[in-house]
Amino acid sequence: MMNPHLGRRLALTLASVSLTLGSVAQRELSLVKAQTLGAENAYAMQRARIDVQVAERDVKELLASGLPQVKASFDVNHFLDIPTQVVPASSFDPEAPEDLVLELSFGTTQTATAGFNATQLIFSGSYLVGLKASQVFADAKALAVDATEVETRRLVAEAYVTALAAEANVETLDRALTLVTSSEQELRELANEGLVESVDADQLQLTRQTLEQQLGTARLQAELTKQLLLFQCGLDVDEDVVLTDDLEALTAVAVPEAVQATLNLGGIPALEEQRRYLALAELDVQNRRAEGLPQVAAFYSNSAQAFRDPEYPVLADQNNWYPSQIVGLSVNMPIWTSFGGKQRVEKAKLQVLTAESGLEQMESAARLEHANAKATFLDAQAALGTAKAQRDLASRILTRIESGHKEGVRSSFELNTAQNQLLEAEGNLIGAQLTWLNAQQRLIASNPRP
Repeated sequence: MMNPHLGRRLALTLASVSLTLGSVAQRELSLVKAQTLGAENAYAMQRARIDVQVAERDVKELLASGLPQVKASFDVNHFLDIPTQVVPASSFDPEAPEDLVLELSFGTTQTATAGFNATQLIFSGSYLVGLKASQVFADAKALAVDATEVETRRLVAEAYVTALAAEANVETLDRALTLVTSSEQELRELANEGLVESVDADQLQLTRQTLEQQLGTARLQAELTKQLLLFQCGLDVDEDVVLTDDLEALTAVAVPEAVQATLNLGGIPALEEQRRYLALAELDVQNRRAEGLPQVAAFYSNSAQAFRDPEYPVLADQNNWYPSQIVGLSVNMPIWTSFGGKQRVEKAKLQVLTAESGLEQMESAARLEHANAKATFLDAQAALGTAKAQRDLASRILTRIESGHKEGVRSSFELNTAQNQLLEAEGNLIGAQLTWLNAQQRLIASNPRP
């Protein structure tokens, strides 16, 4: 028989282990931590980093194309029919008739050739411009990572505060349901005693049933908003998560620096990325012009050839390989393109104008976005202040009516009305807090480096 003290110890140990496992499986997330996880794991961030790696490989690949290139080759041929050459017989016999030709077959049935070829680019204007352009493109992709991070942090913050608002909505509806249920029971008892009409209790019953349905929907929405948050962070959407921040604390932080700061166009990654694309368009003009310059390359070739023929065993006995070496320079330069090269240069210049127009448009859009974000934030800040004042006023009204109700000078109807007013004010405050936080993140994203 088990010792009872030992049994209690075992039960406590198992309970402790169970609680520990539960705490390990549950992830705690603050807003800052969620944004950090999003910047590290979000799907858009993963793709942006891969694009940077691809661009870096492109730079190295292009650089390698201008360095020495060595190729090896090995060919084996077996002639089923040796080619026949036709020559005038007079080439061998001056006395032969002029219309007489000789059919001659040269070669062996089997040949083998082994060799290697080395080339080195000496000068190419397109190569030099292309190398610079590939590096500019890689820089643009690196800036794209920064731009993606700004957007990812904003999306994660919006998902986080939406999840907080959904949880706060569940709590508000739960309190409202508790109050309505209590009032319904109270009126039902009074109706049974004949002090009030039963229709009053029936009306509260309808309200309670509606609140029960709304509460179920709110709980489902709260769960879905958490899954959306995990998705934005690049985490498993089925992971159990607890949000450690709350709306009240987040809306109590200092006003973002971007409200007072002047818009810094040079600190917006998307604009810097567009400037790189403008530089690429300008480099393309240089590349089109460089196509008219000579391209110089050096080459070296070393090969050896062997001949075999079953009809001539002596070839097999000799086992000879006949070498061949070539070294030289190759120069290519266009002389006349019927103005095709000029048209390519002019077309590249038009692409520069397009890129300049795009950059100007993006700069104007950035100014407009910052102005709208600032106005939206200031409006949301005013609305938040009003919502807090109304919530505090509704709370004070409820306190006075509760005191009067206890003293018998306030009716249950007045108490129920005051409770509903407070719940409505709290709901409005949740909406104002959500709007304020979203406006804050939008303002930060519009001027990430003030």
